[in-house]
Amino acid sequence: MTETASPSRRWLGPASLALFLGGPCLLLALTAGSAVRWLQAAEAAAERGAQLARLESRVRSLAAAPASAPADDAALFLSAASPSLARAELQTRLAGLVERAGGRLVEMQIEDEMQAADPLSLLARLTLEARNPGLVDLLAALEAGRPLLTVEGLTIRPAQGRSAASEEDPVLRIALAVRGYRPEERP
Repeated sequence: MTETASPSRRWLGPASLALFLGGPCLLLALTAGSAVRWLQAAEAAAERGAQLARLESRVRSLAAAPASAPADDAALFLSAASPSLARAELQTRLAGLVERAGGRLVEMQIEDEMQAADPLSLLARLTLEARNPGLVDLLAALEAGRPLLTVEGLTIRPAQGRSAASEEDPVLRIALAVRGYRPEERP
């Protein structure tokens, strides 16, 4: 007399075999996927480290460069004495600095003299797009150059519409407030 196997016992053998062979294969595939992601993350970290080292060396070289002292106090001020000419000079000077730094000027506004707390100072608000090295060059030129221009505000974010996370050196949208000074009017 032969016994017939129940339907649940009939699948027990193949299921055990599939689990015995499939489990290690699944673990091997998961381990291989994790290893690939780990290698990609290590390469990205190495690239970021190299980029940071380049920026750091540029900042150190700019800091180590001897600052040229102005010959007289007149070099500290915008050369135009009238408010409208000083506004035009500041706008031209800032547009040139942005262009030399490899950036793209999006918008610039110069604060009205009547709203300013100090009538001898001009506040320019710029919006521009640049990469990290260009931003470093621009800030160095603003802070170390003549006439005296001071950075009063800086906001940095990735440019919209671009995949900043996928790029090594993304384009940044920079909002910058820069103050320039006119010489005192003498009667």
